[in-house]
Amino acid sequence: MTQNREPIGPPPRRPANGVQNLLKANRGPATDSPQPTAAPVPSPTTSATKQVTYYMPESSRTRARAAYNATRGQEEDASWSEFVTRAVMNEVYRRERLYNEGEPFPGGTRNLAPGRTLGP
Repeated sequence: MTQNREPIGPPPRRPANGVQNLLKANRGPATDSPQPTAAPVPSPTTSATKQVTYYMPESSRTRARAAYNATRGQEEDASWSEFVTRAVMNEVYRRERLYNEGEPFPGGTRNLAPGRTLGP
């Protein structure tokens, strides 16, 4: 006696040529020469991350958090860390343009001196 029974459990998996092939089909043809870009700006997510601890005035922190919360959707910030990284890197780029002909400063691997600076 044979009965037609519905299988119990999750449905079978879709074939492996699903979404991956759709995305592949939407890609443009590969070129041998890279396309020139206006200004190569490294993304904060392109390198390993490291936790950073710093102090800032409470009023500045509150103002920055308010700006982040109010605009993170429009600016498409992935996180507070990305927001802070972008702000710091904008200042780094400004100083490199102003004081070092747009080139990165040498060094940066040594630890910063602890405490307050003695200069003005």
